[in-house]
Amino acid sequence: MGAGKMTGPGWQQVPVLLQSDLVAAAESKRLDISDECNRALAARLGIAYRAPAKAPAGHPAPAAAAPVINAEDPMVPGKVLREKKEKKAVVAAQRREPVLPKAAASVPLVAVPAKPAAKGKGKGRKGDAIQRFVSTRIVREAEEGPDAIVAKDELYQRFERWCRDQDYAAIPERRVFSVALKNKYAFSERTVGGAPSWVGLRLK
Repeated sequence: MGAGKMTGPGWQQVPVLLQSDLVAAAESKRLDISDECNRALAARLGIAYRAPAKAPAGHPAPAAAAPVINAEDPMVPGKVLREKKEKKAVVAAQRREPVLPKAAASVPLVAVPAKPAAKGKGKGRKGDAIQRFVSTRIVREAEEGPDAIVAKDELYQRFERWCRDQDYAAIPERRVFSVALKNKYAFSERTVGGAPSWVGLRLK
């Protein structure tokens, strides 16, 4: 502890490093920190302690010296910075006004168009099945001969089997199939040997 300047006969002002919580507790009890330190030091050294005379009335007592920070203490810079940050945070919190949350803007719902069914096996229409069967499995004959006659039951059974092989989900009914062959593709029908048949065509 270095020597300080003289403040009067028999007294000397020196910097003293005090623990902050001790200073706070002493101030709360209105203790004279200088007087308490002198008494403790005098008792430790066995020296008689004479309290200084109080200042005369009308003259303010000298202000108590602020605690001196030891610059050589490695913990001091961190403490100082932390105290500054805490003070700034308190001031900012006091100045900060409450911000009301903004209502979320309503987003209009947009209808997503349904994707068209992909073309392929298992998704053909009934008309497509009949058209493909006629174009790929039936040969039209110009002359009505024994080879150009197919029983209606046999032809529809062949058609059903072909639809299953092609993975058609819906197989046209027999009536729809017969109407299409007669009206759309103009195939002739006749009863041959007691069985309703188609004439002028053969299967591949």
